[in-house]
Amino acid sequence: MLILIAGITGNIGQHAARHALTLGHQVRGLSRTPDKLDPSIMARCEDFVCSTTYYDIAALDQACAGADAVICAYAGIPELHLDGQLLLLRAAERAGVRRFLAASHNNDWRKIAMGEVPIYDPARMFHVQAALTSTIKPLHILSGTFVDVLFGGEGQGNFTPEVGGVWDSRIDPPQLHIWGSGHEKWCLTTEEDGGKWAAELVTSDNAENGGFVLLCSMELSLMELKDTYERFRGKEVRIIRRGTTRDLEKTVEEKKGAGSHWADWLRYAFVLHCTKGTWALSKDSFEGFHPSVPTSLEAWLEKNPKV
Repeated sequence: MLILIAGITGNIGQHAARHALTLGHQVRGLSRTPDKLDPSIMARCEDFVCSTTYYDIAALDQACAGADAVICAYAGIPELHLDGQLLLLRAAERAGVRRFLAASHNNDWRKIAMGEVPIYDPARMFHVQAALTSTIKPLHILSGTFVDVLFGGEGQGNFTPEVGGVWDSRIDPPQLHIWGSGHEKWCLTTEEDGGKWAAELVTSDNAENGGFVLLCSMELSLMELKDTYERFRGKEVRIIRRGTTRDLEKTVEEKKGAGSHWADWLRYAFVLHCTKGTWALSKDSFEGFHPSVPTSLEAWLEKNPKV
């Protein structure tokens, strides 16, 4: 198949492209920044369409023309996940594409109300609008939290305790900030697994039917994560107890009530739902989709020696 990967220069896009090529598919890229794409991927692309903005209609139409499937690998920015993704969907419709994987790899936002974790609201709104108006039935992968984000891996933004995250490696020994008991299970996925599953799902037998796929690389508590890290790295992790789950709920409420921008309390709300188990994945099977074997935390740590 010829797969268009919109946002191919991002982490998920590059993992998806690399795996799709390994599986024997053709890959076409769409991005504003071709210089960010791994040269080994660029050399094997069927084509690369350079866009000026997410609303570059001519570039979107050129990119979708003749494609068998579309993977949207846009970064988690509200304008991209709603406005940009709808424009990409319309271009795919005009091109007659039937297989479309939405920008997903989210926690299960179907289990929370609008506004609870605002970064997921655009994904929900895109899903509703597509269901109401599109001839395409998009696919969504719900895969929990990225391990790479939790640890602040290469190319990831700030997820340190100052902004509500849990891991701080800027000091020695590294710290793990815990709300609740620390034994609550988190659903975690590596970006590489996410990219692989994207390529496998959008080319699977029943991809044109759309729907949700629930799977993750691992289910670990933060205490299990600590133990694995210490055993694998031979290095102590210091536990910082932040309070109970109810304390975290109060923290989120206070930050919301202060009238701050949603980004100022987003990560606290994110950790709250992970700790409460709101997003526990049932891992429903998707007929015709046979995902690659997931990566273990040990294998991920081996590939990311700087963490």
